[in-house]
Amino acid sequence: MRSTGLLVLVCLAVWRVGGCVAWYIKTFNDKLSNNREISYEKPINECADGGVYCGFKSWSQEFKTQASYKIQEVLPSPHSELVMGMVLGEDQFNLIPTYNDILKKVGLVHVVVVSGYNISLVFALLMRVLGSQYKLKNLIIGLFATLIYAGISGFGIPAVRAWIMGSIAVIFKFYGRPADGIKVLMFSAIVILCLAPDQLFSVSFMLSFLATLGVMLVPEALKGLCACVGVKKLPAYLEDFNTSLSAQLMVNPVMSYYFGTISLVSLIANPLVLWVVPICTILGGLLTFLAFISPLLSHPLAFVLFPFLDFFVSFSEFFAGFNTASVSLRFSVYGVLAYYAVLFWSIRHFKEKGAV
Repeated sequence: MRSTGLLVLVCLAVWRVGGCVAWYIKTFNDKLSNNREISYEKPINECADGGVYCGFKSWSQEFKTQASYKIQEVLPSPHSELVMGMVLGEDQFNLIPTYNDILKKVGLVHVVVVSGYNISLVFALLMRVLGSQYKLKNLIIGLFATLIYAGISGFGIPAVRAWIMGSIAVIFKFYGRPADGIKVLMFSAIVILCLAPDQLFSVSFMLSFLATLGVMLVPEALKGLCACVGVKKLPAYLEDFNTSLSAQLMVNPVMSYYFGTISLVSLIANPLVLWVVPICTILGGLLTFLAFISPLLSHPLAFVLFPFLDFFVSFSEFFAGFNTASVSLRFSVYGVLAYYAVLFWSIRHFKEKGAV
């Protein structure tokens, strides 16, 4: 029964993606045609007729706009933009292109958006307030609240992927059943493609799933590689480095193919600054709440939050100052395929070595 349901879902995803591919091909052919006049249809306004989703979308955008103004009143730039990105998923770094380039150069762009980490953090905090997640009522409230949070952040691919995966994981845990991470990741990808097939061509979609796949597959292979050179167990302080390296190894070819650069300092910068992200997210969320409830109390909290944000800003600027912070390198399609062929062979080989 489960196999039949999965097959139906896969077929639906293929059909949806196929329709999107056909649209891209037709549009491409129209642009190449010199023999006839090209007429483009006016984009359809999905919210022209209103509806619950459109009402929620309008409300969430208004909420983020108001929250952004209030945060900017108590924090300077780029600290306020960091809070808006980490807490609300509001990307305003295009307004400060210098610091936006710094984040790209150091490989910290993924930190300043609402991602899987934020979703899991919100769910964990809710469970601490509500009590055990093994109570059905608490589980439903937690899943619904995190879905609303993902919606407020704009239903970004990392947030939606994390919500689907997290929901499956906690539901399986609730019923005492193990969940295979790779299968859950594949299932979440299929669901997203069924709902939005054009995401197959989205760089955000690729990077989100590849980074998660890297964190699932590569760490054990890296431990196997270390075992081959005589290091039986990694020190605890290198675990973050191992996780960061795992994600980086998986996304580097896509980053190179689309953006023509690879960050060299991200492996060092990520473990050094990531520890402040949960602090900034929690305090930033509380600051956003207080900004609406009691603006007077938001000022002292902003003073508490500022040093952690400033640490993030200062370190990112420091690492971006190196001449070799990033290198210009653009992979071809064949280069990307060759890279992944070698990477997956290495993962399998060294994982087996580590298991021996």
